[in-house]
Amino acid sequence: ILLALALLGAGVEKVHGVLRLASQTTSAQTAEIVLEDQARRVLRQIGYAIMGSNRESLAPDAEAPLSTEDLRYQINLGIENGEVVWSDPEQVALETDDLQIYWSQNPGVAEERRVVWTSLVAPYLEGEIPNGMDDNGNGLIDERGLSFVVNGNSVRIRITLERAREGQEPLIRTVETTVTCRNLGGDA
Repeated sequence: ILLALALLGAGVEKVHGVLRLASQTTSAQTAEIVLEDQARRVLRQIGYAIMGSNRESLAPDAEAPLSTEDLRYQINLGIENGEVVWSDPEQVALETDDLQIYWSQNPGVAEERRVVWTSLVAPYLEGEIPNGMDDNGNGLIDERGLSFVVNGNSVRIRITLERAREGQEPLIRTVETTVTCRNLGGDA
């Protein structure tokens, strides 16, 4: 009976170990999927905002290979009395102190509206370290976790999100896209 109980205990321990490992693997995969989903959602929000903007309203007026972590723009709201009506200035930016990507309307004024789109931004894009060099081979130096590169009417957007994991390396996801400003010409 004692031998049978010992064998049964060893078997239960093995099954418990397998189930625990399966649970940890599933949890890690779920965390990866959630982080990837959040990165893509924020990238879509930024892309939609910039696609509707007027290229002439983009500030700073960065040209490749200059990279910036904030972009101001205005959106064409329509035509009134034969004139284009532009939105109040809007901005998508990286708050470097809190590592948050936020959208704001009327940035820098008392009536500013601000919405945080994510607070999981890495301090620098994946592969970059703050050393004054191009670490990831794209021609840009020390890019932050949110990077805009304007080239003509196109804007390349890159985001690196990072989530800490207890007892493990942090989970890092980088996503990127290039969008084209669809509203050209007119006074901004």
